Amino acid sequence: MTPLVGGNAELAPSSISYDAIDAQRHPLMRIPSEESLNTVFPLPGMVIRCHSINVSSVGRQHAEGICAIRTSSTKVALRAVQLERRAARKRQQQTNTSSQTTIQQPLAHDHAAHSPSSFTIKDGYWIDIETPQRSTDELYEFLKQLRLPPFFVSILSEPFNWTSEVVALKQVALAIFQILPTNPNENVEITHVALLSMPRLLVTFHTFSSQNEDGANAVDKGLLYRLVSQYVKQRGRVPEPSNSGMLLAWLQFHVRRTARALRELRLAAVEMDRAMDRDHIGNFDFEQLVETKNCLLRVRSVAEEQHGTIEAIAVAEEGTEGLDFGNCRGALSMLRANASSNERLSSRVDKHLNELRERVMSHREDTLNQRLALLTILSAIFMPLTLLSGIWGMNFENMPELEYEHSYQIALFGMFALALCLVYSFHIAGWSS
Repeated sequence: MTPLVGGNAELAPSSISYDAIDAQRHPLMRIPSEESLNTVFPLPGMVIRCHSINVSSVGRQHAEGICAIRTSSTKVALRAVQLERRAARKRQQQTNTSSQTTIQQPLAHDHAAHSPSSFTIKDGYWIDIETPQRSTDELYEFLKQLRLPPFFVSILSEPFNWTSEVVALKQVALAIFQILPTNPNENVEITHVALLSMPRLLVTFHTFSSQNEDGANAVDKGLLYRLVSQYVKQRGRVPEPSNSGMLLAWLQFHVRRTARALRELRLAAVEMDRAMDRDHIGNFDFEQLVETKNCLLRVRSVAEEQHGTIEAIAVAEEGTEGLDFGNCRGALSMLRANASSNERLSSRVDKHLNELRERVMSHREDTLNQRLALLTILSAIFMPLTLLSGIWGMNFENMPELEYEHSYQIALFGMFALALCLVYSFHIAGWSS
């Protein structure tokens, strides 16, 4: 299945027959001409950026794999993919020929075809496509220009239905990766980015909100791209100048963003814990705890999805040519370790916030119980007094105590003494404390 563009007869005449055979087998995989590379037009409001990834002059002088990110064009990137596919088909053909014959010339030619790839580092490319929210039909027509497999086109044309997943075909791999929004504290929709990885080319495709035309959401447009671009241009961020190296650097950037958000939430939890110990817990701002908890739930869901997607990418390498981490196993191991660490850190922060919440709720329950205890004591004190008032308030003709000379004063004194006795007994029993 052709991952981005088909073969080009003008670039490699020796492979015309194989391209024609593929076109006959798969009518949807048409062979684009050299001019067709210029017909990929962006939709209104869509931004397409292209960069080349190669070894810098400093890296060549010191024999180090220091990668340089430079501006390039989509035509150059797509042509590199065509040439890479042609070279792969040619090597496959020569391998099949050499296995069926005993002639040494094809073997030597096969060795010559493999030797440049063994000692020559080819440039990789990164295409970033950023578009405002579009209808499914508009995105479908645009993505058809890129000669993507129809299955991938159907997925990418519905970004509102994206979920974290990894799909690997023979020569291209698709990963839907969940990332944090530009401001994790805002209650916004989950953000996903589609990653298309194929030999020598990585394509990132994502949408941004365009609800307000007054510039209110203009900060979202291009912000994540600028942050990623600044990160990968730093020394040693891209482990090798290939699509897989760029993919690892891109994933590492967003995993570190998630880790930074989790560390900030952990510091907020520690600060609230200190505030509880320093000040009276009754003055604690419970709304701040609720907001921190809600933010953690969003970040934790992203951390869990990122960890699962990265593990799926590592497993999918075995079944596709679009992923090759052979020269950057260390970077892949570090990425997996960081993603796993984020998931564990989110669990610890969640546990800490739950403990703070339990402390606040326990204090509120204690306060409520104390107030109920006070009301119970007051009710117990006034209950016998109410009984006496009810008895003396009965309208009977023969009530001798009402005829005594100082009956009113004696009744008040007796009721007061009874109340004092009850208060003293509650105090001795420890209820008043």
